[in-house]
Amino acid sequence: MRENGSARFALHWPGTVASEAQRDGRELVLRFSRPLGDVALDRVPERLESWVDNILYGYDSVVLVLGPGVEAAVSTDPAGLSVALTRSAAAPSREAQAANLAADRAAQRRLDYFRALALMEGGDVRPARTLLRDLLAQDPKDAQSTALLAQAEERLGRWRDAIMAYDTALELTPGEPSLVRGKALLLHETADRSRLDLDWQKVRNADMQRIARFSGVQELGRSTSLTWALERREVDVDSARRGDGRLEPFHGARSRLEAALVHDWPELERSTLALYAAPQTLGAGYSHLWRGDESETRAGFAWSEPSFAFLEGIVDGGRRDRLFVQHENRLSDHWSLSLGGGYNRYGLSGEADLARSATLEGSLRYTLNTVGPLASVAYVLDAEYVAHREERQDANGSTTGGQPYIPLPAATREVHALQLNVEDYLTDYVRYAAQLGYAYDRRGRSGPQGAISLGWEPADNLELGFRASHARSTARGTASAVNSAGVTLVWRY
Repeated sequence: MRENGSARFALHWPGTVASEAQRDGRELVLRFSRPLGDVALDRVPERLESWVDNILYGYDSVVLVLGPGVEAAVSTDPAGLSVALTRSAAAPSREAQAANLAADRAAQRRLDYFRALALMEGGDVRPARTLLRDLLAQDPKDAQSTALLAQAEERLGRWRDAIMAYDTALELTPGEPSLVRGKALLLHETADRSRLDLDWQKVRNADMQRIARFSGVQELGRSTSLTWALERREVDVDSARRGDGRLEPFHGARSRLEAALVHDWPELERSTLALYAAPQTLGAGYSHLWRGDESETRAGFAWSEPSFAFLEGIVDGGRRDRLFVQHENRLSDHWSLSLGGGYNRYGLSGEADLARSATLEGSLRYTLNTVGPLASVAYVLDAEYVAHREERQDANGSTTGGQPYIPLPAATREVHALQLNVEDYLTDYVRYAAQLGYAYDRRGRSGPQGAISLGWEPADNLELGFRASHARSTARGTASAVNSAGVTLVWRY
């Protein structure tokens, strides 16, 4: 609002709000304890022409760039604040004009910073990163922009660049607690590590498995890392179908190895080249990931990948050829969506085409809250449609031509599940996660499912975990109940 020789700018909320103001040259920064919401202030410089040269606002802050010689008096009240604008009686000197010019430049930089902050809060991380890089090209010692750039790089999955930005920001502001904590958490999540998993799995009226898996991640430099996993399964079952149709007990072990090179490209893409090995099986795979501000898309293939999804595959060298595509998208602060599809060809040692299928998977998740125990509700789809399954006759009863049998019992399933998930920290170093739900298989049997896990970090580089779950073995087509329990040891270095 303009009056004779003065003008006024005011912001008020329907409820109580705390506010503060800070003046730096021609720049007046207003901050509030509540978000601005959908308020539109773009026309303020037009309506307060010659009083306000520019305005920037985002989330809970407003920056007014006052005109030359304009004075501002801020008065607050429980619902907001008012800014009374008047003109200085004296004309500015050359020194004052130079100071105003410098203040204009500083104000523009601050406006750009707030613009980057607003873009970050709105989910537009890539444009924010570009704007922050431009600011740092002008002033490499801008600690505030450097710290925000570290957050942007981290959110985009560029953790190596985020670490460098954190290091630079800490050089400019040594010991800043928020920077120390941010860098420490990122290093903790991305550190080279080894992991040991021991699991016990029992399928009702079927097999018992003891699974040991040793895996790890090793940084190689040049944005490349090595991942590896060695798995050994000991199986005890009273009756297992062999490739020639025989039914006989099996008490033995099978192992498989996977090693992959993972390279992160500059434009938020990632390539993974994998090699697989198991007795009587050797294969390879490749996948590529495209990352957006709020989404990820991954596609790839695997050839002759060792497959232990079926008991017959463990006993007789199971393998799988696969094409797949997956997409995940964060729709809002509360909603997230994932979709995926694939084509599979299953086989055993020496026989690559015993079953073929198409898979469809997806989930729609709603996060109930982000403070306190993190709780979410999800609908999950897990479907596999078998298009071809080899059927043979065994050698028994040769006078009647033998009995029919299926070498690899892939079965069609279409599982719709509703899940409730809760996770939180019990203390600073102890966390838990629980899942409870019900799975309905339109092509088979249905039943409840649940899982619980507990993690403890007795030291910065050591983590211990325990987990247990109950589900149904829908992938095998038996729909038998599966109970499992396991422990985990993670060592970071």
